[in-house]
Amino acid sequence: MRTSIKIALLLTTAILSFSISSKAQNIEAMRQSLATRTMSGDHVSVTEDSSVTSAVQSVERNNRTTTINGFRVLIFSDNGQYASDNANDVLTGFQRRFPHINAYLVYESPYFKVSVGDCTTMEEAQMLMAELLQYYPRAFPRRESINLSDLQNTRAREVDEADSVRHKH
Repeated sequence: MRTSIKIALLLTTAILSFSISSKAQNIEAMRQSLATRTMSGDHVSVTEDSSVTSAVQSVERNNRTTTINGFRVLIFSDNGQYASDNANDVLTGFQRRFPHINAYLVYESPYFKVSVGDCTTMEEAQMLMAELLQYYPRAFPRRESINLSDLQNTRAREVDEADSVRHKH
């Protein structure tokens, strides 16, 4: 009986360690991997307590990345008396002119800033900046934290736009 408890503890520790170090794997994948028979016909059957399963799932949820380091193009920055109003005007004008590009108004004391785009590389940000310079001559790329859901929405919108252009021609 003590041997089976030790094995269960070792497997639980291994599963927890594995899930923490590898976000791409989960308990089910680990269980399937262990259950695969070797050339000698041996396999491992994993049975875990429900509290262990919920603990591992909690660790996996907490370790999910929600942002990445990326770039946006800064098109407005001001700390004057009417900076907030001006930032809102720039944001509204940008959204009207470029509805397919995400835009963000942030306050980084003491500046109101408007950044646009969800770029994963500097090259992508520079291409966006080149497109915007005629409207925003002071625009420049800068490092920002990009929300993954914003990036996924942008990429999905780009695919939809590309599909609609292909179907028109």
